[in-house]
Amino acid sequence: MDDFLTRGDAAESGGSDPDDPSPARIPPGGDRSRIPLGEDRSKISLGEIMDTLGDRAFGALLLILSIPNVLPVPGLSTATGVPMILLGAQMAAGRHSPWLPRRMLAASFDRKAFLGVIRRARPWAERVERHLRPRLPAMAGPTAERLLGLAVVVLAVILSLPIVFGNQPPALAIALIALGLMESDGVFVSAGLVAGLLAIAIVAAVLLGLGQAAVAVAQQLIG
Repeated sequence: MDDFLTRGDAAESGGSDPDDPSPARIPPGGDRSRIPLGEDRSKISLGEIMDTLGDRAFGALLLILSIPNVLPVPGLSTATGVPMILLGAQMAAGRHSPWLPRRMLAASFDRKAFLGVIRRARPWAERVERHLRPRLPAMAGPTAERLLGLAVVVLAVILSLPIVFGNQPPALAIALIALGLMESDGVFVSAGLVAGLLAIAIVAAVLLGLGQAAVAVAQQLIG
């Protein structure tokens, strides 16, 4: 997370690192859609986020995308939830590294707001990191990762829906699962699954309440 913030701040300030393959130094024919930064440094794209994380696989990317919804930041639930649906599907399919289509990589958010959220989450992440360690390998291994991909898809779908108070619970569950995958910690993965079940229950209760309220309003209008 520190490396992510360092590179994000450098891009925002216009600074550069000679060893950092920024878009300006991508060779002709290279895939510029990976990090479409150059013209508007006030925005950060999904392509840039993926480039910064490098080959850290699904866990790190899911964590970075879930954090803005845990805190939360208005307007980012769908923009971050839809990519997580695709990432979860790839996990379920057994892919070893994440992939997003070019159009999705070009999607961008306000850089200052996004990095501000990640910065606010850093102390929390550092405290949590002290408790992470490899354990319960069956819950965080390759076979389990496929099943966890299905769980991420379900939670990300809920996250993407415009439901009042419906974003934080599934985002927290995904963040816990992501942390467990990053450190092969089956305890955190299990906690994420429990949190996911609670998130589904909470969202179901909210939807039920909204449905009952709509029926009541309709009855008053009709009768």
